[in-house]
Parts: sequence; C-alpha cells; structure tokens
Amino acid sequence: MSSKKLIVKGHELDGQQLEAVIDRSHTQLVIAGAGTGKTTTLVGKVRYLVESEGVDPSRILIISLTNNTVEDMKETIKGEFGPGFAADVMTIHALGNRIVRMRSCVGPVKNKLLGSIIYDLVETDRPRARALLSYVEGMRATTASDISLNGISIRNRGLRNISDVLFEVGIRCEYTRADYSGNQPTPAFIEATDPKGRKLKVIAESENAKNFAKDPAKAREYLGDMGFPTETMNINDLAANVLEAWGNRIPESIGSLISRCKNTGITIADLKRANMRNPVTVRVPIEERLDLVDRVWDLYNMTCIQGNMADYDDMVIQATDVVRSGGYRGKRYEYVLVDEYQDVSRTLVGLLKALREAIGFDLFCVGDDWQSIYSFNGGDVWQMLEFSDIWHEWGEPSIRRIEVTYRSPQQIVEMTNRFVSKNPMQHRKDVRSCHVSDVPPVQLLSVNNDREIQRMVSNRLQFLDKDASVFIIGRGRNDVFALGNGSGQFSFSISDNRASGTVDVVFRNWDDEKGDWVEDRRLTYLTAHSSKGLEADYVFLIADRDRGGFPSTVADDIGDLFPRRDEGVPYPEERRVFYVAMTRAKRGLFIVNKMEDGYALSSLNPFTQELISDNGLLLTKSTPFCRECFGPMRLIGSGNGLFYGCCDYPNCKGTRPYKGF
Repeated sequence: MSSKKLIVKGHELDGQQLEAVIDRSHTQLVIAGAGTGKTTTLVGKVRYLVESEGVDPSRILIISLTNNTVEDMKETIKGEFGPGFAADVMTIHALGNRIVRMRSCVGPVKNKLLGSIIYDLVETDRPRARALLSYVEGMRATTASDISLNGISIRNRGLRNISDVLFEVGIRCEYTRADYSGNQPTPAFIEATDPKGRKLKVIAESENAKNFAKDPAKAREYLGDMGFPTETMNINDLAANVLEAWGNRIPESIGSLISRCKNTGITIADLKRANMRNPVTVRVPIEERLDLVDRVWDLYNMTCIQGNMADYDDMVIQATDVVRSGGYRGKRYEYVLVDEYQDVSRTLVGLLKALREAIGFDLFCVGDDWQSIYSFNGGDVWQMLEFSDIWHEWGEPSIRRIEVTYRSPQQIVEMTNRFVSKNPMQHRKDVRSCHVSDVPPVQLLSVNNDREIQRMVSNRLQFLDKDASVFIIGRGRNDVFALGNGSGQFSFSISDNRASGTVDVVFRNWDDEKGDWVEDRRLTYLTAHSSKGLEADYVFLIADRDRGGFPSTVADDIGDLFPRRDEGVPYPEERRVFYVAMTRAKRGLFIVNKMEDGYALSSLNPFTQELISDNGLLLTKSTPFCRECFGPMRLIGSGNGLFYGCCDYPNCKGTRPYKGF
C-alpha cells in the first residue's frame, strides 16, 4: 500500500482508489461497484497526472457518454481545479464530430426528421401504411403494451380495445384514470360521443369491458349496437393518425433500432436472415416491419447527406473512417480517460482504437459491469468483460478494483451483491460498505393491488425525516400511475408522449380545516434506467410483477433477431437493472411487493422471491408482517409510541413493535 495521500472533492482517496490513480500502466481498467466513487477516482487520476507527473492538462481528454454526464463532469473538474482548466471533457460523439469537421448535429431534431419521413411514406403508400400499423402492433406486444392507438396509456385491456376501435372509426374518446385516493375509489372509464350526438360510457369493471378484453371484435359489435359508426377509416389516414397520436414514440423506436444497428455493425439484411428462422406466421409481419425501417433509414441517410448533417452514431463511425485513412488533424492527446466504460458500444471502442493507433496515448477506463443496462441502444458489456483481449496490442492492461461503497449500508450491499453476483460472466468483486445501519435498512411492503401501493408508500412517507430525499423507482414510465392518477395524495403531471423517465411528485395530506390537500414533501419518480448514477436517502422500488415490471420478459420480435451471447443466467440485463434500482438507496430501501397466497414474505416477482430466499433473516427482521394473519402491516402512532398494526384491522388486531428503518 502506498504511503501517498491524495485529496479529491474534499476527501482523501481510499487505498484502492489511490493505487488505481498512481498506477502508470499504459492501459488501465478500474472495475468499480455502485457508490464506490468512479468519478472521484477518475478526477483523482487527472490530479495525479497534472500535479505529480507534470502532464499538460491540454493533453488530457476525458470522455463521458452523455451530454448530461459531460456537463456534470465539467462542473466537477471546474470545482476541483478552477475555471479555465485546459483538459477537454466531451462525449465520444462530440470528439467524432470534431474529427469530421463539425457537421451539423441531427441529434436535437432527429425524432422530428424521422417522423416527417415516416409521415410522408404512410400518407400515400398503402404497403408502408400497413407496415407502420404492423410495427405499432410489434411495439404494443413489447414496450408499449398499455398504449391505445390514440396514444394514451390505458392499462385495462377492455377499455384499451374499445378505445382502439373508436380511434379506427374516427371518433375521439376521453379516458379517465382510476382514482383510489379518496374513501370512495372510482374505477377507470371511457366516454365518447359520435357525430350524431350519441354517447357511450364504458367502466373498467363492467361486463362490457370484460367482454372487450376477451374478444376485441365484441367492441366493434357494441359500437354497432349503440348506433355508432363501425367502418375503419382509410388505412393511409389511420396510419398517419396513429403516427401523430403517438408523438415521438414511433420515431424514437425506429431511430433506436437504426442506432442499435449502427453501434453493433448489424445490418437490416442480417436481421432479415435471422428472421428466416422464424415460423412463417411470425416471419412475414417482421419482414414487413424491417422493410419499413430499411426504407426510412435510406431516406434518413439521404436527408442527412443533402443537409451536411450527422447523427451521434455517424459522428463516431465516420470519424473512425477518417482516422483510419490517415486524416486525423486534431490534438495529440497523451492521456484519454473514459468514464462509465460498461456502457460503451463496439463502434465507440473502434474509434478509440483507431485514434490510439494514429497518435498513441495512455488509456484509463472506469466502469461497473454490474450496471451495464443499455444494450437496447448498442451498449455492449463484453467490451468491458473482454477488456484485456481488446487492448492487448498496447501491452498487458492493468486491472484494478475499487470496492468500498460510500452510499448504501452494509446490509443493502450484501443483499444486492448476492443477487447480482449470480451472473457467472461478470467481473468478480467484493463490494463492501463503509458503514452498517443501526436499524434494519430494508423492508418489503406487501400489497394486494394498486390502491394498497399508494397506501403503503404514503404510510411510510409519513414517518421519514422531512429533509430526507426520496425516490420512487419503477421499471417503466407508466409505473408512476401506481401512485394514483395525479390528483390525490400523490400529485404529479405526466404527458403520455413524455420521453423523460423522471416525474416530479408532490406527496400531500388532507387538511380538514382547509378542506383541501396540502403539500407534505416533494419526491421524484424515476424509471430504473433514469435512476442510474443518482442516489437518495430512501428508495421505494415498485417491484410489482403484475404491472409487467421486473424482470421484463416480453419478447421484442425485432430485438430478438440481434445476436446475443449467453451470460449463464436468465434475464442477465434485467438483473442488472434491478440491481441499479436497489443500489440508489443511501439509508433505506422499501421493496413494494405483490404478496402471493396472502403471505407477506412471498412474491409474484421472481427477483423478489430470490431476495426472500437468500436473505430471509435480514428481511424477516426488517419487514413487519402480521403473525396472526401473515398480512402486511402499517406504522401507527407518533414519537416513542410507534408500532406496527395489521392493515386488516379491525378484522385482525395483530401488532408488532417498531424497530426503525
């Protein structure tokens, strides 16, 4: 162990961080754990190079993967070294654009451009219009399973089917979400009025809605019985209307597919060949969708060329070609440092290798393969797993680890390590915490339905420190509606076309004197993906399997055509997504869990079942369940009088002592 000391961001580097920083190997990989200080270590490397080795800061390039993380890194560098520090901090795409001489960036208008191209196609071309509707059905079988043709998220299948038919015949409907916030909950319903003024209303719990869920044809029959039009509009108009109603969803999806092809080197022709292995009933619609994507891609490329534009992927690919052909005229960097290396793509590594061959530099990379969760965008965890083989041309790389986390207490660390480590293809690491919680930091909040999710989360929120930060994390964007419709105790607003995975939420209590809701605290809802890199004192993780959450098992018929390597465990990336969500918690983790057969320590979610099986003592001690009926319990009382009481009171009067969380 070195006797040196290094202060970064006001803290002395720990032993492992320091050893990684002072290592002078030409190629380094630092394998990190969640909360172990990846950014601190990278900034420490910069400080060591500049202050101990006399390296000119202008010869240092720091690469992060997104514009947001680059801005965060710039602020960190500025805070550490002051304004005017000469090291370059940028995305790999920005570097690529410098190399191709600063072409206009498609990025901010990519969805708009793709949407315009798709609209022009489907407006007049019947086969393309039919292909778009087929593509939408593919999306609805996977990532958009709850989205009606009108672009609105409707979880009830019967209501969604009647909404679809109304949209197809050109009648606008209004959807009202269920409201469980008051003492008299109201179910969701659909309302519509036809051109002649006839009205209909379908309630989620009605027999009609149940019939529509079983057979969508029943919905059209019902419209006919009500005197409503039943003839579907022209297919070109329908496709154009769906495209408009879905906002950015369709351009985003097609754009992501094109991006994934670029980042993996897989062509549409490759996907078509893989599709030939499917039975004909599956093969034909996928072929149709791939033809649509292929045509959109061609027109998109043509538009970019004519406008002298490049998207983020092309900036990297074209820059690699320029460098390999001897056309690099940029800075001669001595050191390149890469953050979040677990999320790099094959094309990104290709550009780094081409640059290294052209100008030579030492390479320092930091990443956590346990948090590699972006394969759908071309991220390739194998670039990190096979780091030594990829970079062996520059000598044997140095592989080091930083394993002391400064975020979660040891109990959470042990539980999450045990869970994610079951993947045999990952880098082994012994992540450990710098502190142990005095009280059990994990609780299962067992529920039977969405209404109980709201009640259990709100019950625990009542007893958390007012100044504590709180995240509510779900698998997808629409899991926020587990908190209600945004008009009750949890107030929020979310557009159905919103691209962000983050929603600001206000937790409110009812004030009898004012006769209205009053703000209690502010918190944040995030998808598991958007929570990466963030942390909060307390995390409520919606692990409800019934909502289509963890693990996401719905097959993506086009995504499944991409070759993938066996990692030796089911749902490897989904395990990492679940791990990311759990490791955001600094003080306490609440896992919201649908109970099975009425028992609190049971789950419909296989991941939660595994946590219970592997951590029975931890969860039994920290998770209150009624010893009388095995049901969930809520906190009751205040101050020193806190205790847990059965949620089924007065039918069950079981109690348990409160031990803190």
